[in-house]
Amino acid sequence: MLAQVKGIVVRKGLNKVYVATGPVVLEICVPQALLAKLPDEGHHLTLYVTLRLRGEVLELYGFEDWESKELFEKLISVSSLGPRLALNILGVFSPARFAEVVAQNDLESLSKVPGIGPRRAEKLCVELRAKLGFKPGRTSTLYSEALTALLNLGFAEKEARLALEKVFKEGEDLAEIIKKALKELSGTL
Repeated sequence: MLAQVKGIVVRKGLNKVYVATGPVVLEICVPQALLAKLPDEGHHLTLYVTLRLRGEVLELYGFEDWESKELFEKLISVSSLGPRLALNILGVFSPARFAEVVAQNDLESLSKVPGIGPRRAEKLCVELRAKLGFKPGRTSTLYSEALTALLNLGFAEKEARLALEKVFKEGEDLAEIIKKALKELSGTL
């Protein structure tokens, strides 16, 4: 499997860069934000890459650092998130900023990514927190109080935690968090 490409920039296109590595020129899809940072034609370039089979075509995706490459690979492992949308996410957020957005359930920021609306942002936040290992708020006092309130109302811990992970925002009013969680538990959110 390919992990890194070093070569000379031959041409830049829309979300693509063409890199000569010896007698071969590779077409590499890159995030739009990275395209602007790449050197001009004729200059040396190093990209961290991942190779994917899409239909019957092999596509090469390139990134400026290992963290971006690893995040891309995690993103495309989510069933509802393809390579193009993953590139859009990396075009808007650095891996560290994206981790913050997901951990904080910041739907407004995630909705700024082309191809992600408010409903899809909410769904992706839930899926990505699980995939990326985020458990936002589980150690905070506010989260614990909200969880205790839901448990005292008779909800199972697993149900209560799932509802809280969808609606919890640190710093929000406890009553508002519980109200949102109850709506989520009743399926009307």
